[in-house]
Amino acid sequence: MTSPFQLQAVIEAPYFQDKFICPWDVPSFEPFSQVRLSGEMTYPEIGLVFARLVQYNQVDLSGESQAVLKQILEAESLVLPGGLQAVWTDKVISPSCCCGLETWRNWQEFLKTGETPWLGHDPSPWLEIRGDLIRIWSDGGLGESIKKAFYIEIERSAFRAGVQSAERDLQAFLFCIGSWALEVGFEQSDELFQKFDQCFHIGRRYTATPV
Repeated sequence: MTSPFQLQAVIEAPYFQDKFICPWDVPSFEPFSQVRLSGEMTYPEIGLVFARLVQYNQVDLSGESQAVLKQILEAESLVLPGGLQAVWTDKVISPSCCCGLETWRNWQEFLKTGETPWLGHDPSPWLEIRGDLIRIWSDGGLGESIKKAFYIEIERSAFRAGVQSAERDLQAFLFCIGSWALEVGFEQSDELFQKFDQCFHIGRRYTATPV
């Protein structure tokens, strides 16, 4: 039987006013909506992820794709608003403001340390260990009242499986980057793959020891 619990790797869609300008194709989207990362994404959907990456790291999107993506390669480091989103049937707890995809592996460390990852604020999600169960709270991570907060409660094994599933989705997405880069005319596709992997800790060499 398939568990109704999922952890999904997501990023926040770009914000824009008037017309969104981008040197490659992107799909229609709502600003600040959650975009799930996986190996099943279309080229325009992958383009939306890179549009947000470029925008959030203060690179001008109005240039040619070659020039825009070259600046991404030259950046010392990259950050991207997003992280892991918890889903249980009709309950969804998304990463909040100032949470970044670059810290997603802290979910793995949580089972070792018991220290909740930073999941953003307004609201402030957080994680809690209660014996053999894990609670993912929708709010209260900064000491606020949790009267209106809700939680998703799962067993450690389901939590661990959820993190592993999100990791597989991210690794599948990573391997789509090279072909997308070539599709938009960027010849340094391998370097773009490596840069994204390095900044967001996706490849197998970053995998934490299972708990």
